[in-house]
Amino acid sequence: MNKYSKPTSITISGQFVGYLHGGYVFHLENEDIIDFDQINPKVLEAFDLKSNAFKNKTFEIVYSEIFDDLDDDDLVIFRLEKLTLI
Repeated sequence: MNKYSKPTSITISGQFVGYLHGGYVFHLENEDIIDFDQINPKVLEAFDLKSNAFKNKTFEIVYSEIFDDLDDDDLVIFRLEKLTLI
């Protein structure tokens, strides 16, 4: 049985880098780069992030950090919950 901690929701601005190697990559305002492997289907309905149409565009990003505490390995899953074009 998988054990996950309660997701932590974070809101931050960032620039869309592109769809790379199966993940949605953003350069955040705090200079971090984040790769989302999971994405809310509503985001994909609103924005075709696999195309180049939104590359280098700035968004307000809402995402969840889900921590897997099943074993000794620390695994963090980043799930993109909501995007708003700025």
